[in-house]
Amino acid sequence: MDQGTLLETFITKATELIQELEIDVVALEDSKDDEELINRIFRAAHTIKGSGGLVGLTAISDFTHSMESVLDLVRQRELAVTGELVSVLLLAVDLLKAMIKSATTSESCFEQRELEFVLELLGQFLPECEERVDTEKPRSTNKHQVDSYFEIEMKLSENLFETGTDPLMLFRELEDIGDIVDIIVDAQSLPDVYNVDVHKLYLNWRLVLRTSEPFSSIENVFIFVQDDNEVSITDASCHYKDGVDLRVADMRLGEILADKGFVIPCDIEEALSSQTRIGELLVKNGKVAEEDVKSALDKQLKSREVQKATTIRVDTDKLDKLVNLVGEMVIAVARTVQQGFHENREGKRTTQDALDMLQRISGDLQEQVMRVRMIPVEGLFSRFHRVVRDLATAEGKHVRLLLSGTETELDKNVIEQLSDPLKHLIRNSIDHGVESPGNRRKAGKPEEAVIKLSAYQQEGNIIIEVLDDGHGIDSNALVDKAIEKGLINQGDNLDEREIYQLMFMPGFSTAKEVTEVSGRGVGLDVVKRNIDDLKGGIEVISEIGKGTMFRIKLPLTLAIIDGMNVKVGDEAFIIPLMAIVESIRPNREAVKAVEGTGEVIDARGEYLPLVRLHNVFDIETDKTNPSEALVVIVESSQRRFGILVDDVIGQQQAVIKSLEKNFRQVEGTAGATILGDGSVSLIIDIHGLEKMAFKSFKSIQVSGLEGEAA
Repeated sequence: MDQGTLLETFITKATELIQELEIDVVALEDSKDDEELINRIFRAAHTIKGSGGLVGLTAISDFTHSMESVLDLVRQRELAVTGELVSVLLLAVDLLKAMIKSATTSESCFEQRELEFVLELLGQFLPECEERVDTEKPRSTNKHQVDSYFEIEMKLSENLFETGTDPLMLFRELEDIGDIVDIIVDAQSLPDVYNVDVHKLYLNWRLVLRTSEPFSSIENVFIFVQDDNEVSITDASCHYKDGVDLRVADMRLGEILADKGFVIPCDIEEALSSQTRIGELLVKNGKVAEEDVKSALDKQLKSREVQKATTIRVDTDKLDKLVNLVGEMVIAVARTVQQGFHENREGKRTTQDALDMLQRISGDLQEQVMRVRMIPVEGLFSRFHRVVRDLATAEGKHVRLLLSGTETELDKNVIEQLSDPLKHLIRNSIDHGVESPGNRRKAGKPEEAVIKLSAYQQEGNIIIEVLDDGHGIDSNALVDKAIEKGLINQGDNLDEREIYQLMFMPGFSTAKEVTEVSGRGVGLDVVKRNIDDLKGGIEVISEIGKGTMFRIKLPLTLAIIDGMNVKVGDEAFIIPLMAIVESIRPNREAVKAVEGTGEVIDARGEYLPLVRLHNVFDIETDKTNPSEALVVIVESSQRRFGILVDDVIGQQQAVIKSLEKNFRQVEGTAGATILGDGSVSLIIDIHGLEKMAFKSFKSIQVSGLEGEAA
C-alpha cells in the first residue's frame, strides 16, 4: 500500500470513527457514569491520534491528543461530565471533521483561529500546571476490570517502510493499551549481512499482550496496516494465569524450543527422524492396524485447522454493477420462461420444470445480491442525537430523541439521501411542534419534550416516522396562510389531508419570525422533493395538544420495483405496486366532466380526478370509453386519482433502467425496463404524472360536484 492509498484508508476509517465519536459524545451527557461509553470515546480519539501520526498528519494527531488529554481526566474521575464539557467536545469533533476534510483537498476547511479557540476551550479543563495529561498508559484504573491475554502474530510486508509505517510505532501503540508480556522475533527471512537491503523489513513477530481493553482496541492499532499485511489477534485468556502460559505444561521440549524461536522446525524434524514414530512401533508390534493409525492422524490434522472469518470492503460501484448484471439475468430468465410457457403448450413438461427451477434460483440470487446493499438505519438515526441537542439548545427547549426499529435495513443509496429530509423534519418538530418548557408546564406536560424516530417494514415497503408530543398543527392557521399567499381560494373545500399537504408547497411557512432554525420558507418543500426523488411518499397526522407525526413511505431499493404491467394502445407501462389502491371497470355513469377541473370518477362514493394515460403520452388507442377500459386507482402523497388504461396484463418485477443516461429524461416516468418478450416498457413516476396532469393545486378541487352530478 503506497502513501496515497494509506492516506485514503485513513480518511475513510477516521471518518467512520468521528461519526461514532460524535454519537457517543452526545450520549455522554445523559450517561455520565457509563464507563464503557467513556472508554469507547477515549479509544476513538486515541486511535485517530495514533493513526494520524502514522500517515504523517501531525496536526490531526496533535489536536486529537489535546482531546485525549481531557478525556483521560474524565476516565480517571478527575473531571466531571457537564453540559459545558460536552459542548466543547462537540466543537472539537466539528473541527476534527474539518481537519479530516482538509486532508482530502488542496484548501483548508478551517481557520487557524478556530483551532486556537477550541484548543483554548479544551485547555480550560486541564490542570493549570500542565498543558496536557500524560496518556502513555491510557488504560482504565478501574480495579473491577480484569486483564485479558491476546496472542498477536504480525507478518508484515517487506515493503512496509515504503508506506511510511514504522513497526516500532505499532509496538508503542500496543504498549499504550497494555503490557507486552512475551515477544518472539521470527528472523527466518533475514538474509546474510551482505544481501541486507536497509529499506526492506525481514522480521516477523509473535507477542502476548496483557490488557483490560477490549478486542476492538487492539484491532484499531492495526487498522491502517491490516489490508496489506497479515495480522492475527487471538483471545488466549483461558490459557494464561498470572502471566504464565498453561499450555507449556503439555508441550514437548522441541515444541517449546521452536515456539520460542531457539530452533527452527526443520531442526526438530531432523532430530526426530532418528527416532521411530509411535505409530510405526504400535503397528510393528501388532497392537493396532495401520488404517486406524492413519485415521487418527487425519483427525489430528483436522483438529489443528483454524477457520478464519473475514470481511472485506467492497466499492459501491462494484455492487451497483453486480446488481445491474443480476437484473439483466432476471430479464433473460423471464424471456426464457415465457418461451418455455409456449413450448409447454406443446407438452414439453420437462423443459418447463427446468425453467421453473432456473427462475426460482435466479430469484433467490437476486434477493441475496440486493441484500448486500442493505444496511441498518441505526447509523443514520444515531446522527440525529447531535442535531436534536444543538437545535433544542438554540431554542431554549428540552428535547429527548427516542429511536425505534434501528435494525430495519434499507438500501445504502436510499439511506444516504434520507439524511437531509429527516434533518428538516426534526428541525420542524423542534421549532414548530415542541412547546417551550413554560408552555408545556401550563399544558400539564413534562418540561422535556420527546421526538421519536422509528422505522419498520410494511408490505414490502419501509415506513419511517418522525413523531413529536408537541402542540400539534392548527389546520385553520394553515388554511389562512395559504389563502393569504394565494395558494388556494377562500371557498375551496379541503379535507384534512389536503390541508396538511399545503405545508409542502414552496415558500409556505407559518412562522411569525425568521430564526436560525426556520421561518425562511425553505424546508418542507425540499423534504417532499427529496422523498419524491426516492419514489416515496409522505403524509402528516396531527392532533391539537397531542403532537404531530410525519410518515414517510419508501421502497426497499431504487434498483428494482414491483409493479403492475398495463397496456395502452400498443404500448406497455409499469405502475409501481406500492402506489396502487385498486383497479376498477367503471360504468358510464361513474365518469363525469366538471367545468374547470376535468374528468372525475366515482370510486366507491369518492370523486377522484381521472387521468387518461393515452392523452398524457399521446398514444393512439381504441379504448377511449372508460366503461370499456380499466381505471387503476393510485395514491400519491397529495391525493388519490384514477389512471385510465386499456388493460391490466399482470404483476411484474421491473429492473429500473435510467432513461436519462441512455436516452433523455421523459417527464412522468421513473425509467424503463425490459419485459420478458424483449420489449421496452416505461415505468410510471406517480409524482411526475401527477405534476403533468394537475398543473396547479386549485385544478383538482371538485367543490359542488355532488350538485352537478345530481
